Amino acid sequence: MKKIITVIFLLFICALLQSQPIIEFETLEYDFGRIKEEEGPHQIDFNFSNTGDESFRLLNVKAG
Repeated sequence: MKKIITVIFLLFICALLQSQPIIEFETLEYDFGRIKEEEGPHQIDFNFSNTGDESFRLLNVKAG
């Protein structure tokens, strides 16, 4: 009986490990080149998508 419970537990753990969020970015870096201060602030958006099986949560995001 212990062997059956152990096998079921291990299968359950393997299933949990396989389903995870996977984040994919369109681009990983951007070169702003030369920016003149009088032109004002510049901005770039980094687009990404979750291609995994689970929800992806962004927590504690800080500008670099």
